[in-house]
Amino acid sequence: MPQIITRIERPDGALVERFRQVRMDQIIKLLDPGQLLDSAIKPLAHRDCHILGPAVTVSGADGNSLTGILAAGVAQAGDVIVMAAGNPAGYAWGGGQTLSADHLGCAGVVVDGSVVDADAILQRATPVFCRGSTLHKGTREELGSINVPVVCGGVTIQPGDLVIGTLDGVCVIPREQAPAMIDQVERESLRIEANIAKLKATRSTIFALRGGRALTRGLDIEWID
Repeated sequence: MPQIITRIERPDGALVERFRQVRMDQIIKLLDPGQLLDSAIKPLAHRDCHILGPAVTVSGADGNSLTGILAAGVAQAGDVIVMAAGNPAGYAWGGGQTLSADHLGCAGVVVDGSVVDADAILQRATPVFCRGSTLHKGTREELGSINVPVVCGGVTIQPGDLVIGTLDGVCVIPREQAPAMIDQVERESLRIEANIAKLKATRSTIFALRGGRALTRGLDIEWID
């Protein structure tokens, strides 16, 4: 029987805000490959956007428009709605649901499947990541569950896990791992920003900044001038 679980544990709000302030690429560098969703899941129409927030998960939503509507009764401001459609080619989300997500203040939506009404979705503020779009409309049969563990893009996501999306794709940090990561991510972000500032100030290259030919010392490579 499908379940709708309304109460989940989310990461501390201050911790989530710290993650918002750091470089996304430095977060991703610390993750295992098993925390990276299938790279086919990207922002709809390659929209220039990113998302970060705790997951409200939706399972078995393939072709069922009502399940996405019901998710709006559970999600809160700052959440990322994660739709595990169960069929990568199936429909799981549309323009009306995205407008609902706007009104809730959701951080984003991730769909392991297709969306419908892409034009309407792109007019909304909430970023939507998906495999593509389709003309097929959904039904209201075979409801899925909300806030249960799901497999989305090949990765298991628990309700409350921290979901991150960039133009390159989507990844997930298990909620219990997030506090241990943030200090290192902040340090690495500061280091990278300092390097970028130095590159801009000197109009130099990463090659030169890292020591030039010394980078290849000890490697089986020959410089030929």
